[in-house]
Amino acid sequence: MFLALAAGAGLVYLRGHDNTSAKPSSIAAQAATALLGQEASAVKVTYFDQNRWDVTGDLTIAKGGDATGTLTDAGSGGRAEYLASGENATVRGDQAWWARRDPARTAVLQANWVRPDSFAFPMNSADLAPESLAGLIDWVRDGGKATTDVTSVAGEPVTGMRRNDWTMLFTSEKPYRLVWLGGPLREDSPLHALAPSNGPTPPYFSAQVNPPPDEAKTVELPKDALAEKTDAKLPAFDVTVNADTCRTVNCSWTVTVKNVGTAPGDASVIASVSPGMTTTEVESVGELQPGQTVTTPAMSFPNPAPTNKNVSADYRAQVYTPQLHGDHLKLMRELQEKGLVPGRSQILSRLDPSQVPAMLFTLDAMTGNSAFDPDKAIEATENAVSQGLLPEIGELVTSRRVDNPAVLYTELQNPIFEYDTGVPGTPVTEKTGCRRQLQIAADVLHADPDATVTLDSNGIDLLVHSKDPKLTAIPIRSVSSDSIAANVKSALADLAGHAPADSRRIVELYIDAPAGYPQTAGRDYFDAEFKALARSICPDGADEIVVVNQNGPQRWNHDQITGC
Repeated sequence: MFLALAAGAGLVYLRGHDNTSAKPSSIAAQAATALLGQEASAVKVTYFDQNRWDVTGDLTIAKGGDATGTLTDAGSGGRAEYLASGENATVRGDQAWWARRDPARTAVLQANWVRPDSFAFPMNSADLAPESLAGLIDWVRDGGKATTDVTSVAGEPVTGMRRNDWTMLFTSEKPYRLVWLGGPLREDSPLHALAPSNGPTPPYFSAQVNPPPDEAKTVELPKDALAEKTDAKLPAFDVTVNADTCRTVNCSWTVTVKNVGTAPGDASVIASVSPGMTTTEVESVGELQPGQTVTTPAMSFPNPAPTNKNVSADYRAQVYTPQLHGDHLKLMRELQEKGLVPGRSQILSRLDPSQVPAMLFTLDAMTGNSAFDPDKAIEATENAVSQGLLPEIGELVTSRRVDNPAVLYTELQNPIFEYDTGVPGTPVTEKTGCRRQLQIAADVLHADPDATVTLDSNGIDLLVHSKDPKLTAIPIRSVSSDSIAANVKSALADLAGHAPADSRRIVELYIDAPAGYPQTAGRDYFDAEFKALARSICPDGADEIVVVNQNGPQRWNHDQITGC
């Protein structure tokens, strides 16, 4: 009996010892074996590109790569159901989803199953199937090294391995499993993006790997899914100005309009000439069927050129039609008289009617800027459209609740995501992007119908006015590294130097995917970071800290910060 008890105690000791001292490479190997035994993987994967995308997929992926789930843009952006099988995929997205991706066809595509023209998600979901994840683990074990800087994920003990800036984290207690992986999508990375990126910063991939689902669903793609290039059934107009050099006392010109769209439209030409005819005239040319062409009657104006002199004239003409522009004829005329002619732009003139108010109100807001230049304003608005910023801009300008909307003129010159100024060596001037700031401002207005916001006010990213008589001052930091402390300190410095007296002070940290592990970290990680900063945060540094990462918003009021 004594020998049997001794042997049993020895076995208990050995098992416990094995559970705490297993090498990371051994843990990784067992996690890979576990994945090979799964019928499906469950992942929450974020793809981030500094120049355009921040989209997260909650996906279930079966062996072989068939995938189901949802895709969600950052903030209060769009959302889409997602199905993929082999190289084929379909999505069913809401208006904001398609406004970001195909703003010329929003109405015809939203709420329908659609076969995207290029890609539904910037990553190949089959790369995250169980057998593919097991292969990624083998890759990191072959030449990778153990990590020592991460010990827990949301309070759960983990161990990790790293290779070529790619990190994989595993539970450090049995049963071993992969819980997170992430890294930059470069030529030498084990995974590659489907979306092209021309920015100086490579796109980044971050994925939580959850316990396996109970079952793997068979994917059947909808047979009636629309092609993304489905005609929108809208009028569209090409405009030709017919004018010659004028040598007479009075000058005349005409405009030829052709409906190049797929539906009839009631067309009126908004016409002006600068100099000479700076007040717009509206010439109705009636309803035009697709393919039909019509020319206006001759329009005349006094020749502004002195005798025997040449004067350059800007002939401005665009088409107004209620089918596209609603009741915004007056606004279009006012914009044109200020030199803004969105009808000249192939991007702005082809927007879906649901996106036209956002575009027109954005241009109107820009005219109040002291540095206003019409060409730069058009270019900035085109940037917002082509880089997928319309949902945020639409929320801001159509609400009419931005106190200083003219700031959009400078904000939209470079509407990328902000750089992390907390990283040593990053110049402050690199914070030229405005994407996250505009997104958070739009989220505030969306959540609080009584709120108004002021952007970039005297060194503070966001001032919020609501029913509470106290202003709320919010410095915003995009964090793409483990530089939590540096970003909190710089945000506190902004508050100390620029926040209005008696304002409520909130530091908001938006943890981007390139931050790596912090993008998936739980409260325990940030608790430790804030505890070390307690002397800076308390007593008057901040009333609240908000962290937004892959787990959603996490909030610390003053009393929840250790040391306060």
